[in-house]
Amino acid sequence: MRILMVQFTIKDGMTGAFLEAAKGDGRGSVGNEAGCYRFDIIQDRDDPNRVAFTEVYDDDAAIETHGAQAHMTAWRDATKEMIDGPVKVGRCRNIFPGDLASWNARRDGVNEGFSSENLFIIHAELPVLADKVDEFIEAVKLDGVGSTNLEPGCLRFDVYQDTSDPTRLWLYEVYVNPEAFQFHTTTPHIAKWRDTVADWYDGERPAAIRGKNVWPSDQWNWSSGSPLN
Repeated sequence: MRILMVQFTIKDGMTGAFLEAAKGDGRGSVGNEAGCYRFDIIQDRDDPNRVAFTEVYDDDAAIETHGAQAHMTAWRDATKEMIDGPVKVGRCRNIFPGDLASWNARRDGVNEGFSSENLFIIHAELPVLADKVDEFIEAVKLDGVGSTNLEPGCLRFDVYQDTSDPTRLWLYEVYVNPEAFQFHTTTPHIAKWRDTVADWYDGERPAAIRGKNVWPSDQWNWSSGSPLN
């Protein structure tokens, strides 16, 4: 798998138009590109001008195919003046779960006229000390197994690694609602992980985007299943 983790800050007054354009790109990507499994759009709860994408593709070639599509060009042209400052992008491989987990967002029978944005999502970059990357990965994978197998409210706990900078990891966590995330923070596996990796970060952690799903809506497939690796 190849994953694009993207974070934007949108200019004041333009976020609504940006999100509508992004949803068009998402529908075109997941609906028409065989190599695109997910195009999730997240909006920060505290700062609505902060927006994130999690895009999941079969491989690097599928990303290149995506970049040449008309819906991608239309989104890029429509939004290029809406973005405030540099865009943060990580091109990643999946660390957890593996390729056999449930990745595809598509679900038969979804009613596009129904929209619900009740999920709570964490989209976070983690800079890790170079000599602690392998140990950090093993620790966070254990947290991922505990979260997706022991917490009914945790739909995904994905761990990604930047393909050009292995010290740059990303977390993508999806919960059924904010209360499910609060429950997650009280579990033994998160406490063990937090204590284990406390001194393994390389500097301050960048501010994560934490908020709702803008697209797709709740009734799409968000769960990774119950992966053990």
